[in-house]
Amino acid sequence: MINRAHDQDNEGVSRKILTLSGKEYIAILGEDLPLDIPNVRVEKIRLQWLSTVLPPLKYALFEVLTDLLCTHSEQYAILCATAARAAHTHSTLLSNVPVQLTSIADFIESGVPKSYQGFIRPVLQRLRDIEPDLFDENMVSFLSSGRRWEEKDQGCYFGLMTNCPESGALTDQELHNLHGALNLSYANGEISMQDFTLVWMCIGTGLRPIQIARMLRSDVSIHDGPEGKEVMLRVPLAKGEGGNKGEFWLRRAPSVLAEALITYLESSTESPQNPLFFETSPAIAQRVKAVGERLDSWSDRLGTKIPISTYRFRYTLATRALAHGASDWEVARLLTHRSTSCIQFYRASMPELLNPIESALGKEMGYFARAFQGRLINDLSEATRKDEGEAEIMDFLHLTKGETIGACGTRARCYLNAPVACLSCSRFEPYREAPWEELLASLTEDANHEVEERIKLINLNAMSAIKGIIDERDKVAANV
Repeated sequence: MINRAHDQDNEGVSRKILTLSGKEYIAILGEDLPLDIPNVRVEKIRLQWLSTVLPPLKYALFEVLTDLLCTHSEQYAILCATAARAAHTHSTLLSNVPVQLTSIADFIESGVPKSYQGFIRPVLQRLRDIEPDLFDENMVSFLSSGRRWEEKDQGCYFGLMTNCPESGALTDQELHNLHGALNLSYANGEISMQDFTLVWMCIGTGLRPIQIARMLRSDVSIHDGPEGKEVMLRVPLAKGEGGNKGEFWLRRAPSVLAEALITYLESSTESPQNPLFFETSPAIAQRVKAVGERLDSWSDRLGTKIPISTYRFRYTLATRALAHGASDWEVARLLTHRSTSCIQFYRASMPELLNPIESALGKEMGYFARAFQGRLINDLSEATRKDEGEAEIMDFLHLTKGETIGACGTRARCYLNAPVACLSCSRFEPYREAPWEELLASLTEDANHEVEERIKLINLNAMSAIKGIIDERDKVAANV
């Protein structure tokens, strides 16, 4: 709930703000606003600089920046305001009306810390929503349909898109949380098999909506492989990528997507010539967005539900492939590009993605504190599958005696790396008296010797889940 009081004088413009954390503030245009946020380096949102901005831009900026305090975390609002201040102070961006697209290049080249650059786009997008006349035609086009710039020779613009915290690549915390929310929502029957498979298609392939819309059921080939059933995708090239119309590239589906596609296709009697999902790219994009809105997800950096779109998964897939050592050619092939020309822009944006501002966003690994999602029990007699001995999960790799650590609450054959993968599963039912300290010590030692980041990430997730189990165990014991 926001109350506004507007006077003719610059400093007379004020707003009463109620933040997501329940705190009330009075924001005044032209004055920095102190915030009550413990354990952060910056404890105010910068608004004093708005006094030097030309009207009506300064009034719109004041509304946008204070709105962020009402809809997002205080840390996120601080970061967006700091980025906007840097853009105005060190470049022509936000200094003239109308705001020109060319001023973005001036901002990027001004020497402003790269970590701020992605946070200017959410500010510009909100300005466009309330005052579209403040921008020239090219800027409106860029803010409305940034994905069209993906392969244009405009690296600085593309960097803003991939680093945008609301529409760019997902962080580790967001991706992990989204995977869990998606799987749990499907397991609880809250989304359909079709929606579950469609979102995993976007996560696992990074394909454009138009490419998915052009795929038929016959474009998914299921065959036996050395490790069970494998799935090959016949992916159509998007318009404008060169070559003959109707040209396809083959790609193997990742394991989770493969399992979802097998179940999805085998549960239907539709013709192989029917569309795999929907016939049009808008239908694909809208359905993915709608599913995202239904998920119980959370973004630590935004302080809100995670907004998802098909292109967010595309940006995430590309930047993570580069982070894990893929070559430009490999990433181009992954994105179904014929050339590597635009991959340089992904690579150029990597420093911002890999080094978020710690004071505002917190440590990237902070999300592991919520890794444990299961139900703590005493023994098999309290388990969901209490009469099934095969439900018990044992660890022979990390525990010297090969002890039982819990039970699986589902009969699904997930084929994942038990017990490490089980630790963050909502269907896992750990035994209260299992040797958790010994298992934690073993995983910690493994993590300390691991050099590959993606494997270390798995261990860190499992370690945090164990800490959650230990905390819950000790909390119950203290209350007995």
